[in-house]
Amino acid sequence: MRKFHKLISTVLATAMVMSLLAGCGSGGNADSASDAGDGADAAQEGTASAGTDAAESDAEDSSKPVLDAVAENVQTEVVSAVAQPAESMTIAIPSASFDVAPFVGPIPGTGPFTWLLWAKLFFPTSTAATFENGGMQPWVGKELKKIDDATYEVEIFDNVYDSQGNHITADDVVFSYEKSATDGQFADLQSVMESITKIDDYNLEIKLKDTMVGRIEEILSNVQLFIVDQEWYESTSADERQSNPATTGAYKVQEVVQGSSLTLVRNEEPWQTEPTCTPQVANVNTLYYRVITEGSMRAIGLENKELDSSEIAGTDLSKFYDEAAGKPLDGWSIFYTPPVNVQCLFANMDSGVSILADSLELRQAVFAALDSVEIYYGAGLNEITAIKTNALSAPSMGGYEEIADEGYLPADLEAAKAYFEASGYPQGTEITLLSSQSLYTDSVRSVIIAQLEAIGFTVNSLAVDQALFLTYKNDSTQWDLIIDSKGSGTGHVVGLWDGLFNPENYTNGSVCFTHDDHLVELLNAAKADASAENMKAFNDYIRDNAIGKGLYSFSKIVVAQDGVTELPMANPTLPLYGPCTITDDYVSVVGN
Repeated sequence: MRKFHKLISTVLATAMVMSLLAGCGSGGNADSASDAGDGADAAQEGTASAGTDAAESDAEDSSKPVLDAVAENVQTEVVSAVAQPAESMTIAIPSASFDVAPFVGPIPGTGPFTWLLWAKLFFPTSTAATFENGGMQPWVGKELKKIDDATYEVEIFDNVYDSQGNHITADDVVFSYEKSATDGQFADLQSVMESITKIDDYNLEIKLKDTMVGRIEEILSNVQLFIVDQEWYESTSADERQSNPATTGAYKVQEVVQGSSLTLVRNEEPWQTEPTCTPQVANVNTLYYRVITEGSMRAIGLENKELDSSEIAGTDLSKFYDEAAGKPLDGWSIFYTPPVNVQCLFANMDSGVSILADSLELRQAVFAALDSVEIYYGAGLNEITAIKTNALSAPSMGGYEEIADEGYLPADLEAAKAYFEASGYPQGTEITLLSSQSLYTDSVRSVIIAQLEAIGFTVNSLAVDQALFLTYKNDSTQWDLIIDSKGSGTGHVVGLWDGLFNPENYTNGSVCFTHDDHLVELLNAAKADASAENMKAFNDYIRDNAIGKGLYSFSKIVVAQDGVTELPMANPTLPLYGPCTITDDYVSVVGN
C-alpha cells in the first residue's frame, strides 16, 4: 500500500520548500485545494508529514473520527427548538463575496445563510435524501403525490407568508421557479423539468423531462430555488431586495456590509409556528456573520473568543482536538461535513488525439500507479478529513454503498510497471496532466507526477487558472489526463455519471471524450432503473476500461464553542446555525 511512500515524502518535502520560497500563491495552500469540495466555501490547509506507520495506525484507531465513521445519514426528524433561544452567535464566513437577494447566481459565501432566508418546497436532510427514505422534510410544500413517473402534484401550505406579510400562493411558486431558472442559475431546471403549472391556489403540477433517481428531489429543494411573493419582487428595486428582502425563511436581514459582514435576526412572527423542517427552527435570535478569508485568522479568532464558530483548516485541528484522546479539547465542539464531492482522474479517450485513448494498457498503468492516500496527503489531508473512494462516486451519494468495492483500482507499483511494459511504449513516453491552480496545490500535482514517472512516463504539468481550466477541459488536444472535482446535482451516483458521460451534455462525447455506444447503453439502463446490478455494471465498465478513477473525498471541519452540541448541515456541507442545538447555559463568547 505504501510502496511509494519514501518517494512521495521526498517529493512533498521538496514541493513544500519550493512553495515557501515562492512566498505566495495557491500552489502550496490547501485552502484552494479544498475549494474542489463544494465551490469556494471550504478551507483546509496542511502538510503531508504523516509517516507510513502513523497513517496506518491512525486509520485503525477506532477512537479517532476517521471520515468513513462520520458518513452522513438520512435524518427523518426535525431538530428540536429550544425553550429560550440564545441571544446571539458570531460566525466566520471564508468568502467576501455574498448576496442576500433572491435569484442571484451561486456566489461563493452565500450558501450558509441562503437556507435561513429563502424557503424551498422541501428540505433534503442529506445528499441521499429521497421521499422514499423519509429524508425530504415539508417546507412550503406540504405533500407530494406521484401521478406517474414523470408527473407529480404538490400541495403547498395555505398559510405561507413572507417576512413582510405577503401571502404566498401557487402563482408565486410558479413565478419563483421561472425566475430561479432564468435569473438564479438553477442551471439544469429547464433541461429536466417540462413544466410547472398551477392547479389552484394551493396545488401545483410538475412534469419532468428526466425521471432519473433523485431528480424530483433536486427540483423541489435546489439551493438555487428562491420562493418569493411575485408582487413584492416586481415592485422593489435591486437595492431594496438586498437591504430589506421579504424573506420566506426563519430569519430576516438586519444589516449588510458588503465584503465585510452580515447580520440576520430571527423572524418573531414565523408563518409556520410548528416547524416541519429543520431550517424553520430558529434557536438563536441574532446571527452575526463576519468575513475572515484567511484560514489561520479564523482559528485565531476562535482562540481569542472573537468567534463562536468557524470552519477551520486541517492544520489547525490540533488547537481544538486531542488526537491521542480522540476527542475535542475542553471548551470546543468539532463537526465534520459529509464527503459529497469526489476527486477524479480521467483519461483522454479521444482516439487519434491522445495516446491513452488507443492503449488500454497505458491507461491501466496510470490507474495502478495512483495511490489515492498519498495524493490526499499531498492536499494536506489525512484520515480524519479524507477518505479513499472505492468507486467513481463520493461516499455520501445515494448508491455508493451498492457499488463500493474495497479492491477498487488498487495502487500497485509492480502491476503498473507491467502494464506499461505490455503497452509497448518506451520509457519516457510523454503525457500531459491538466489541473486547476485554484483547486489543487503544487504538492498534489507533485505527488501524481512522481507516481506516474516512477513507472516510466514523463509528465508535463499543465496547471492553469480556473477560467482557462474551464476552457481547456473541453479541448481534447490540450491534455491526456485531467484531475477534477465532481458532484451530483441529484445527490445520487447515477446523477454524477449522467453529468459526466451523457453525450447530450457535451460536444465531444463526455467529460473525457468517450464515444462508446455500450457505455451510453449502460448509463441509460442505470438511469431507467438504479438497481445495484445496473449501477455496478456501469461502474465496473468504467473501471475495467480504465476510463476514470475516483481518488478521494474530503470533509470540512467546523469548530464551535462547546455550548453548541449539534450543527445541522444543508446542501449538505453548509452549517445551519439557526437550528443548531445548544446547551441551556449557552452564551456567546463574543458578548454581542
